[in-house]
Amino acid sequence: MSGDPQAAHRIDFSAASLRSMSRAGSAVAAPVRVLFRACGRIVEEGTEHLPAHGPVIIAAYHANYLDPILVGLALKGRGHMPHYLAKSQLFTGALGAVLRRIGQIPVLRGSARAGDSLVYARQALEAGATVVIYPQGTLTKDPELWPQPARSGAARLALQTGVPVVPVAHWGLETSYPRGAKVPKPAPRQPLTVRYGAPIDPRGFGTGPAAMTALSHRITAAIAAELAQLRGLPLPERYRADLGEPAQHEPAADAARDANPTDEEAR
Repeated sequence: MSGDPQAAHRIDFSAASLRSMSRAGSAVAAPVRVLFRACGRIVEEGTEHLPAHGPVIIAAYHANYLDPILVGLALKGRGHMPHYLAKSQLFTGALGAVLRRIGQIPVLRGSARAGDSLVYARQALEAGATVVIYPQGTLTKDPELWPQPARSGAARLALQTGVPVVPVAHWGLETSYPRGAKVPKPAPRQPLTVRYGAPIDPRGFGTGPAAMTALSHRITAAIAAELAQLRGLPLPERYRADLGEPAQHEPAADAARDANPTDEEAR
């Protein structure tokens, strides 16, 4: 096989091919779902935000090597066959054969053909499919596990197609497969919660580089907002402006201001 996964991986997103991919996806998901139960039980929130069918772009939080399985199983259970944009290194051997069979999309980073993945993603969306993209492009390296700033791919795809973006966060794998662990540990009762946020309509952002930047920031902030809900934590300040939320004053700063009012405040 060629060292270029795209060379032997021309993806047909015709209606017949999508049906075939979905059937193959169901066959793959069935045993994976059984095995995945050792990691926990899948719980879903915000399902009213997930359209009954595509086209839709799923912008997912990425903090764990197992979270593509978690999100994929949740989506498949909702009738969505997910088509992931995934790094090209996965498209080799037996795994690569399976990924090609179920219509996953390789990304050739640092290549002259890196843009091919977005071409295929557009074709999938035009055919009414569900495309899953990790906006930050890799596992988050944030020490507190908040999402990192998004790259341009998710926003670019949404602006080019006009397809809504559903932000998705999840929490629970940190217990069954904590960072640094070589293998997952059994935690069948651990809730693995997938939370869908309200769709973001890219048509309200205009066009051009500024629109792409603004939409990228909104996607990141929307994922963070859903994650904050799952974790029961306040949304970090750095995301608030991109959601149109007012800044939250730190309690210590408020107390100091009250104790020492400015001349203007004292009047």
